[in-house]
Amino acid sequence: MKKIFIFCVLLNLSLKAHNVVKDLDLPRFMGKWYVISLIPNWIEEGGTDSFDEYTLNKDGTIDIRYQTIKNGKVKTIRQKGVIADENIKSKWEIKFIKPWIPFFKAPYELIILDENYNYMAVGYPDNSFGWVMARSPIMKDSIYNKILDQLETDFGYDKKKFEKVTHNKK
Repeated sequence: MKKIFIFCVLLNLSLKAHNVVKDLDLPRFMGKWYVISLIPNWIEEGGTDSFDEYTLNKDGTIDIRYQTIKNGKVKTIRQKGVIADENIKSKWEIKFIKPWIPFFKAPYELIILDENYNYMAVGYPDNSFGWVMARSPIMKDSIYNKILDQLETDFGYDKKKFEKVTHNKK
């Protein structure tokens, strides 16, 4: 456990942040966002029908419920987002509530957001993680490719690493 804690601290210290979306309207941002694609990670890899649901709390924190279907079973992860700087509402620290991971906070960087709040991209400082999300489980290829091109050009991501998530319930 001590080695995991030290690794997490060192990982967070070595990360360089991205430029994030300016002037985020938090209440408008809340609600369900479907995962269109992601850089696979051990938690989400192989999942289908994946989405995040964001709820703004009275204290300014954000409840996050992630749900996916993996190996035929519904899997849920509960997290809490804390805005790191009140002047930058698109940059959060994420605490894992269920499963509970003590002492670890993951960065959340909203780096692309459609002006109508229909699609977005969440980045991770070292580009080891990334998500393309939308209000609908379906996204036009032209929009999807535009987002991937922007992630590669503006943020240094390798767009080939992103894998689409299957959504069976349309």
